[in-house]
Parts: sequence; structure tokens; C-alpha cells
Amino acid sequence: MNIFFPGRSRLKNEFLNLDQQGGGARYIGGSGETQQEVQQRLLREREMKIRAALEKLSRKRRLLRTRRKHKEFPIVSVLGYTNCGKTTLIKALTGDAGLHPQDRLFATLDVTVHAGQLPGRVTVLYVDTIGFLSHLPHQLIDSFAATLEDIKHSDVLIHVRDVSHPENVNQKANVLNVLRNLRVPDALLSSMIEVHNKIDLIDNYESTEDDSLAISALNGRGLEALKTAVERRVLAATGKRLVSLKVDLSTPQLSWLYKEAAVQDVSVDADEGSAVVKVVIGNAAYGRYRKMFG
Repeated sequence: MNIFFPGRSRLKNEFLNLDQQGGGARYIGGSGETQQEVQQRLLREREMKIRAALEKLSRKRRLLRTRRKHKEFPIVSVLGYTNCGKTTLIKALTGDAGLHPQDRLFATLDVTVHAGQLPGRVTVLYVDTIGFLSHLPHQLIDSFAATLEDIKHSDVLIHVRDVSHPENVNQKANVLNVLRNLRVPDALLSSMIEVHNKIDLIDNYESTEDDSLAISALNGRGLEALKTAVERRVLAATGKRLVSLKVDLSTPQLSWLYKEAAVQDVSVDADEGSAVVKVVIGNAAYGRYRKMFG
């Protein structure tokens, strides 16, 4: 939309010049429309199509968020300045071969979602957001904010910083300011995981900031510690619990748990025909389990 609408003012100026030259009232074919009227009609039609497409995309995102919530998939939004390594990090965390990180600005121009597993076998959805930009033009602010709508519906945020960038401290301040302006909940902001990426570009890098994790998404350094931190935050944010359940192996209990929860360990008692299952399970799923199996 913001690429399209500036063309309208330019076109208006062109028509004004054309009218001054006596050429603005020419009719097209036998349609009874002047060239200016045709162009204006085409602009209106294009605008209506773009607005309809945006509304359709917005409805689709709302539907996807509803489905994710119903399925109880925790949402982990990965954010940061453009070219800080967000996509590379998500590829490293998920093993998604379909992701193709590029070393350039605005390689990610829309929100994408990728599934990954944490150490406790909990499945999470990583949201790859559009990159932040300093001195964003005023006319693009609303469009940029719309692409970050998913952030407010996340369970955990990961802020990726390119610590090799000379302006990375100012970039952090700008990111936090934007998140506050978007009215991201304080609880979500306070639990945000800060990641110092691209440490492979700095000799003997050591962070001077508390509660930050130094990593290299490119070569995998520090990723296990990050996964553990994400899992800890996810369990706290979603109300999931780690429980041990005794199941009767002659019933569907074990297969149900594999389907609806994250089974971490199974200790079988063959003589008794039972097993003790260590599982990470959400509150709603645990309620259904208790109702079905007592």
C-alpha cells in the first residue's frame, strides 16, 4: 500500500501538467472516459484489491492464532534488527531445510512460522518476524507495526542482537522502545531472552550484560543453552507442568499421552503391566486426561 499510494500523487501532478498542455481531456476509444478518469478508476480498483488482500491476510492470521492456541503450541517470536541473524537462528533451532537465510537487509519481508522441539520434546512454533529498521519513514510505521502483531500473542520473545554491529547498543534501545509503543505486555517484555549473535566475528567475545546468551547461529555455538532457556520460559509462561503418571499398558493411556503431550521418559513394570510416564503436559490436556482415565 505504501509503495502504491505515492504513485497517486505523482499521477495527479502528471495530469495537472497534461491539462496545462491542453491534453488532459482526451477521450479513450468510445468509452466516454478521459485518460485521467480511466487512470483514476484503475487506481481505485487497485486500491480496493490491495485492501481486500490485506483484510484476507489479517483474517488468516487471526485464524492461525486461534488454531495454535487450540492446539496449545507455545509461540516463540524471534525479533531484532534486519540482518541480525533471526532466520539463521530459527533454521539452526528447527532444522528447517526450507529456510534460506540471506546476508542482506529485508531478507524477511513477512512473518513466517516454523516448528521445532525443545530438549524436553515440547513442540514450539518459532515466529520469524520482519527486521527492525532505524529512522523508519513515518508513512511506513503502521505497516511495520501490523507485521509485528503476532509478537503480542507470543508466549516467549527472543531478541537477537548482532553484537558485531557498531550500533547494536542503540539498536537494542530502539527495539525496546518500539515494543513498548506496540503495548507488548510487561510480563512478556520482562521475560524476553536476549541473544548476542555473531560472536564468531569477534575474538574472545564476553558479554558485559546480565541475563544475555552469547551464540553463533551460523556455527551452532551456545544453542543448547538457548534451547534450555527457551524451554524454561515456555513452561513458566504456558502453565505446562512436568508430571509422572502411572498408566495401565492395557489401556490407550500411553498412546494418548504420546499424542497429546510431550513424553520424556517411560519406565515399564512388565510384571504389573504398567508404566510410570514422565511427561510435560498443558493444563487443558491434563484436565482431559484426568476426565478420560481418572
